[in-house]
Amino acid sequence: YVAIYRFGSVVFFNISTKEASRLLEQIKKHAVHPIPVGFERREHFEMALQPQLETATGKITADRALVRELDMNTVGVVSNIMGQTVALDWHLDTVDELLRNFSDINSSVESTGNFTSMERHTLFQVVARNNSLFIEMVGKMGIKDRSDTAWHLSQYEGLHEGMRKEFDLDERFRHIEFKLNLIQQNAKFFLEVMHAQKSNTLEWVIIVLISFECVLMVMDMSGWGSKLLGI
Repeated sequence: YVAIYRFGSVVFFNISTKEASRLLEQIKKHAVHPIPVGFERREHFEMALQPQLETATGKITADRALVRELDMNTVGVVSNIMGQTVALDWHLDTVDELLRNFSDINSSVESTGNFTSMERHTLFQVVARNNSLFIEMVGKMGIKDRSDTAWHLSQYEGLHEGMRKEFDLDERFRHIEFKLNLIQQNAKFFLEVMHAQKSNTLEWVIIVLISFECVLMVMDMSGWGSKLLGI
């Protein structure tokens, strides 16, 4: 079995490493911005078949699960969790990189007191990427959604919930969410500062223009305007 998810994860069942690599290269040809070879996130999980189990699922650990049979429902539940756990690792790395970029902006502003054009551009990129990451996790990955299989077939609920608990999906998501909210709150502050600076600049431009107009009016009323302009 091979399960492909729109958020970028690919899960292989009972396929050799060589064959999985070959298939992955074929899949990447149809992907948008595929990850280069050697930089993929990988996770291994063992499915042990025990037909004598009274229930669909037996004991579940961080690297192994006992199941009665490897049917399509089992494949669907396991592949969904495995795809999500690998994707969460990638999202965590991306969020940490955003935090480093934000820290650089913060240090620069702290030392200079101003934003450069490059820092403004980087700040807007961080804000946009921050928003898209959260949308990807909640929308594409469905990290907070319950498995349709576990919802409709109660015998697979133990497998779904057991794997979510072993891979600590909820806590890892909260950890990433905390970092995203931290970036968002600090970005909001910097955007408000930039808006205030722009407003101050516009106010000074208006003051200068009004002052220039007043000077011209006084010169015209006093007659100095005609003398200076030779009229």
